[in-house]
Amino acid sequence: MLEPLKKIYRKVKYGVFTTRDKEYIKYHKNRRQMLLDAYLEKHAVRKLQIGAQCNSIDGWLNVDIHPKDNAVAYMDATETFPLPDNSLDYVFSEHMIEHVTLEGGTAMLKECYRTLKPGGKIRIATPDMQTLVRVLSHPGDPAVQGYIRFYIDRFVGAGIPYDPAYMINTLFYQFGHRFIYNEATLSHVLKQAGFKNVRRCSVGQSDDPALQNIEQHAKEIGEQNNALETMVMEGTK
Repeated sequence: MLEPLKKIYRKVKYGVFTTRDKEYIKYHKNRRQMLLDAYLEKHAVRKLQIGAQCNSIDGWLNVDIHPKDNAVAYMDATETFPLPDNSLDYVFSEHMIEHVTLEGGTAMLKECYRTLKPGGKIRIATPDMQTLVRVLSHPGDPAVQGYIRFYIDRFVGAGIPYDPAYMINTLFYQFGHRFIYNEATLSHVLKQAGFKNVRRCSVGQSDDPALQNIEQHAKEIGEQNNALETMVMEGTK
């Protein structure tokens, strides 16, 4: 008797009053302050990773708009961060900023600047628009050919020609990307947010040991493809 009533209750609840996704987000929002307070209390050097997904980093405050586990705190990076001014030493975000609009990305970088301490550092990894230019202009390059084959085999499907257009459209539209940067645009928005010493780095490389070898996107697409696709920029408050 109870089971049919439970089914009716769930049907009414999720059909009229809420959704499972809203309930999931509410659960993580309710836990957020506890996770933030615990992290800030425990760590003297404070490091924020925005868009952690399944790639949490030990010793970092890992946040995401859709947390994958209970160790990741909820945060919408396009809104005001739930953190005090000048409270962080480092901010890192990998393959996240391209998932929000240019306006959303600009707002995020301004919040990164606000919450970083003077001298604090930001590191942003994101697909490089110049890679797409290289795909179109040098389709015979062995590294480019491997990159195209990977995307089409994994994300498009069997029987599709290894044509750059399929690969480029997949990168733009299949993953919810909203704005793809090149070095000039990302450098500009970082400087507009207030960052200085804006510079490009190789994947995994940094003058600061705390920012070395923290990218994990290669787990998804391989080291060679990631080196071709990903642009990394750093800046200092």
